[in-house]
Amino acid sequence: MRPRLKSLNTLTTDGTVVIYRRPTERIHLDDPGGGVRALVELLAQGAHEEAELPAELTRLGHPTTPEDVRDAVAALDDLGLLENADADPDVETLRRHESNLRFYDLYTDLGRSSGDLHRRLADSTVLVIGAGGLGGGVLQSLLGLGVGRVRIVDFDTVEPKNLARQFVYGAGEIGRTKAGAAAAWARRYSPQTVVEAVEQEVTDAATIRALGADVDLVVLAADQPVGIQLMTNEACFDLDVPFIAGGFKLSTLFYWSVEPGHTPCRLCLELHRDDDLRGRDEWVRSGLRLEADPVNRTTGPVAQLLSGLIALEAQRYLARTEEPVAGGTYQTIEIGDRMRTDATAWERHPDCALCHRSTDGGR
Repeated sequence: MRPRLKSLNTLTTDGTVVIYRRPTERIHLDDPGGGVRALVELLAQGAHEEAELPAELTRLGHPTTPEDVRDAVAALDDLGLLENADADPDVETLRRHESNLRFYDLYTDLGRSSGDLHRRLADSTVLVIGAGGLGGGVLQSLLGLGVGRVRIVDFDTVEPKNLARQFVYGAGEIGRTKAGAAAAWARRYSPQTVVEAVEQEVTDAATIRALGADVDLVVLAADQPVGIQLMTNEACFDLDVPFIAGGFKLSTLFYWSVEPGHTPCRLCLELHRDDDLRGRDEWVRSGLRLEADPVNRTTGPVAQLLSGLIALEAQRYLARTEEPVAGGTYQTIEIGDRMRTDATAWERHPDCALCHRSTDGGR
């Protein structure tokens, strides 16, 4: 293995080496004799195996034992500063996905390369339910990431009003089915990804189970029919795959995810809500109830922002770059409140049959 310093800004001063791991985070390494600077310069080249570094440092006037070099390399790796130069991806992958690979540098170390993370995405299959502004935006990001296979499901057709926020469609697609038009765009944009269009209405959990029989992740980008979140939750427990859902109501943008057996699920949330309502029975019976107009208030920028956040959560599940941030947690952005953000987790409900089944190993 040839350890290599990641492409990071590095400064050397008298007795100190400063490495900028992030724009706002500096790592200061004491270097009274200049040996750390010499080691960092050699690592930046990425041309030497670890076993060769002691001799190179000695040649440069810094005699060092193999044990000291091994400890120094391990410490730098623990700080997230090193990558394996022998694990660089092939030229074709680098040409197409260079920016993605450099992003993955944030999560790599000597044992896990950017190429490894990219391959996890390239080997993945994602089911996207809904091809509107949210689903179409997620589809665009998944293709940009290089996800290998996407199945997109929708039964609706493109209308003029959709063009304000659904950017996989143009005026020429008005009247076409959304799933078919989105898949056609995807094939033009990225032939490397296999995209399957399913022009079908989702009506129950059984439909979702059939659509997701071979997938690694489900993205729920539809809010109809009523109860579709619970349908998806049930189906994903049967499939043993995570799912992500999101939406926009009034001025609130939100998304959350469920990983069966690992996070509280959507049924848990429903049961908690039922408990809350039972505590206010009299208020519910006597209060005036007016339903909000279901008009879609989502603009293009809002749809893009939300679809990007959901695609990032999908990347976390598929590549495991880091732990998902929305597992059993409402992530919200208040568009009408100076973009205030919040994260509210919910707990497993003791009466949730799905979570009880999965934690007992009954899946």
